[in-house]
Amino acid sequence: MMKLLHTLLAAAALSCASLAFAHSDEYLDTIVTPHGGQMRMAGMHHFELVVEQGTLTVYLTDHADQPVASAGASGSATVLVGRNRSTIVLTPAGDNRLTGQGEFTLDAAMRVVLSISVAGQPAEQARFTPLAPRQVKAIAAEHNHDSTDAHHHH
Repeated sequence: MMKLLHTLLAAAALSCASLAFAHSDEYLDTIVTPHGGQMRMAGMHHFELVVEQGTLTVYLTDHADQPVASAGASGSATVLVGRNRSTIVLTPAGDNRLTGQGEFTLDAAMRVVLSISVAGQPAEQARFTPLAPRQVKAIAAEHNHDSTDAHHHH
């Protein structure tokens, strides 16, 4: 009985480790995102950050890559470029989008820290390097979140 318990615990630990790897920043940097931005996992959500001169757009989805309504959501972004720091307020912009505008320089070394609260839930944070070079795969078959995917549960 004890041997069975140890085997089950080991199997559970290995499966959790593989799920964590599946959503690591390194892995998410290899997938094609719906809007061409950089994606990060934050709690029960995925945040996709799209950066344009003076504008940040964040798309909210769940772990099955289904849109999460932005109504009632709020957030902020801290943009760091060299020694310059700016804070941008993010507000709902319809569907599953939050947007904000501010002054910052587009730079490959820029970093962005998001803090977003989705409809009454505690704020979730994610860190981005949105303009850093990435190795994106054309097709990310192993990131299939189809509801029939028996290997990926949260």
